[in-house]
Amino acid sequence: MLTISIVNGVAYGCLLFLLAAGFSMIFGVLKIVNLAHGSFFLFGAHVALSTYESGAGLGAALVAGAAVGGAFGLFCERALLRRLQGDYLGQVLITMGVMLILGDVALILWGGTPRMLTPPGFLAQSVPLGAFSYPVYRLMLIGIGVAIAVALWWLVERTTFGARARAAVDDEEIAQAVGISVPRLRLAIFFLGGLLAGLSGALGSGFIGARPGTDLEVFLLALVIVVIGGVGSLPGAFLAAVLVGILDSVSKILWPEASYFVLFAPMAAFLVFRPTGLFGRPIAVVPPASGDRDPLLRSPSVARAAKAAIRWAGLLPKPAWIALGIAAIILWPAVASQYAISVAVLAFVWAIFAVGLNIGLGYAGMPSLGHAAFFGTGAYAVALSGKLLQIDGWSALALAVVASALISAVVAAMVLRTREVQLLLATVASSQVLWGIVFKWRSLTGGDDGMRSIQPISFPGAEALDAIVRVYCVVAAVFVALCMGASALHRSRYRLILNGIRDNEGRLAALGYNTRLYQFGAFVLSGTVSGLGGALFAFYAGFVSPDLMSIATSGQVLLMVIIGGAGTLAGPIVGAFGIIVLKEVLSAETQLWQTLEGLLFIAVALLSRQGVVGALRAWRQVSDARPGAAP
Repeated sequence: MLTISIVNGVAYGCLLFLLAAGFSMIFGVLKIVNLAHGSFFLFGAHVALSTYESGAGLGAALVAGAAVGGAFGLFCERALLRRLQGDYLGQVLITMGVMLILGDVALILWGGTPRMLTPPGFLAQSVPLGAFSYPVYRLMLIGIGVAIAVALWWLVERTTFGARARAAVDDEEIAQAVGISVPRLRLAIFFLGGLLAGLSGALGSGFIGARPGTDLEVFLLALVIVVIGGVGSLPGAFLAAVLVGILDSVSKILWPEASYFVLFAPMAAFLVFRPTGLFGRPIAVVPPASGDRDPLLRSPSVARAAKAAIRWAGLLPKPAWIALGIAAIILWPAVASQYAISVAVLAFVWAIFAVGLNIGLGYAGMPSLGHAAFFGTGAYAVALSGKLLQIDGWSALALAVVASALISAVVAAMVLRTREVQLLLATVASSQVLWGIVFKWRSLTGGDDGMRSIQPISFPGAEALDAIVRVYCVVAAVFVALCMGASALHRSRYRLILNGIRDNEGRLAALGYNTRLYQFGAFVLSGTVSGLGGALFAFYAGFVSPDLMSIATSGQVLLMVIIGGAGTLAGPIVGAFGIIVLKEVLSAETQLWQTLEGLLFIAVALLSRQGVVGALRAWRQVSDARPGAAP
């Protein structure tokens, strides 16, 4: 049985190599973390299945699957990503938006039922392999994987195209200076990466099939492969793919509850101790010109709206606006329906989560696509404390805060040797380790079935209130207290030092500041506040599941911070309230909220990265300096 499992792992690894090779080339040359790469795989699988089921042969199905992946690659690079070179957070927003949209489109076109290709003729048979028989189709995958690995090595190492690609990886400016058309090279590489993703999906349709969720599953495995093998290294990607395939196959048999940990723990270790992987090179991202990031602010209609908003905000002094906000929070349960109260609680929870992320991202410039790990830690700490310790709600909330702080400290110690894009990947790796633990440790966490959180938080007079009003009172009080703390932090010297580290870490280090210690403290504080939001969510929902730790949850809170204004005091709160209210309104009208959210990701990345509050602040500064002038 172990032999069959190892051979299965090799076949799976060869399949994953095709996906990871394309991702590695895109990341290595274009410096783009293409979160939609797994979606290209999913569409390649579905298109291949539909082509095959229409009566065409297997060869035509493979060509169709590869073609759709290549077409997606061309479209994404030319229409969406071309203007965001060096803006890795904008690229993450764009590709996550594409991933959400393609997930919805796939669900509409092909439904949620898993589909599997049945190989034709001889490929459907099995051949003896020791004491067992093994499918010919999977042996074919091994042969195709090895053949394409050799072909890609020849393309990169022995052709003019490969020499130009290597030159662009080493120094893009020098490559352009010697006459290499880097824009065409970027387009060709994105096309080739998409082509390989579509082909791997087409071949994978007869091995793992196509179903909702396959896109994210294979993307995360490709990410593991690229990190371990090294960015831009085809030999590293092939070796890592085979190792990951074998680990995945064998661990599911020998230690199923820890199979995800077995995969993502090595990735986390490489990011900490050898960020370049086995054979990779350091990735340096040159930031874009700041003037290219906010075309929306140059729109005349936006200018008029911004000036009107500034005038309206100036009608009352800031203390009066704060008093009105507190009065609205106090009076809301008396005038609103239970549904509206519930939406307000959810908005408070996500606002706390967003404020936590803003400390790391906005103040200290530490991007994270894994902050859902801390949010989920707080939620599971509440649920587990009620299940195992039988303690009251306030004690469970305090325990959740401590647990979030401890997990944040451990993750910070692991990931803070990395920077920018690699820090983004490191946070993904750490969150997936925790996600895998809660997903697989069914005996403790309930696995994908989740678990209930039933202990209430009591306070004087709570018995006379409805359940949702009781939760509202607690969450609103914590939210107001957090806003006061966030305001103090925003005015503090500590925030100024974090801003200095974000803008020029070398200069702060030269002035004698221990930048690593400041970053560590900011990361732990960021994770702890996010964990507080997760703990409150557990009291609100009464249920926790692994979805709270998913990359989709991290992406949503990242969108809230950016759309509101990263690095501002009110931005994360405005973004959280706006997204939650918009989601509640639109989800009642359509089932395609995921598509609408994806379009919002893309719009924010393309039109304005300063966010609502950041844009208003910029307009106020311009108005103060030169009345009527455009930024």
